[in-house]
Order: sequence, then structure tokens, then C-alpha cells
Amino acid sequence: MAYGDYEVSKGSESGFATSVIDELIGAPRGYAQGPERALLSALLFDGVQSFIHYSLSATPKERSRYSEAYSWVMDTGVEYAFSFNNVCEALGLNPDWLRFGLANASTSLLFEASKSRRNF
Repeated sequence: MAYGDYEVSKGSESGFATSVIDELIGAPRGYAQGPERALLSALLFDGVQSFIHYSLSATPKERSRYSEAYSWVMDTGVEYAFSFNNVCEALGLNPDWLRFGLANASTSLLFEASKSRRNF
């Protein structure tokens, strides 16, 4: 199945989340349509948000949430109906491209956090 290019427009943080969800729901890519597309978009958005938000967590509860999001994103299996690969395919996104972007985002967050803790 062919994957389309996915571009995100810049905007305010609250507007950014809304524009990404609106673009996923309204886009003609993938085979999911209507309420199914909205459900899969919300699932993907929550998984990506958890992956990024909890990547720097220190508490056991938050580390557990990050571990769950990390496992879901990095699992390449397609047996589960709501696996990361299946959700991305239904929305017309390339799962490998999204994984790469998430890995880069979490790495840059870790780098920025360690840089901000320096005292020199």
C-alpha cells in the first residue's frame, strides 16, 4: 500500500493538536473512513503524545506509561487489530517514518534536558 506525504502546519500548541487531528480525520489517505478514522486518529495521537510526554519521566507510574507507549510504537507485529502498524496503514501513514521521527524527538528531548542541567 502506498503512503502519502504527511505535512504538519505550525501553529499554537492547542491549535497544533487540533490541526493534526483534523488533517488525519479529513485526509483521503488510507482505507479508514468516518468514525473509524476518527477512532484510529485518536488512538495514534494518544500513543504518540504518551511516547513523547513520558520519555523524560522519573516516577514509576509515568515510566510505566512510557514503557507501554514505547512497546506499542516499536512493535512491528500486525496480529493485533490496533497495532501501531495497522493503525498507521489504515490512516495512510508510513509506520517506519513515524517511528524514526519519534525516536529523533525523544532523543532530542533527552539531549535538551541534559544540556539544560549543566552548571557551566
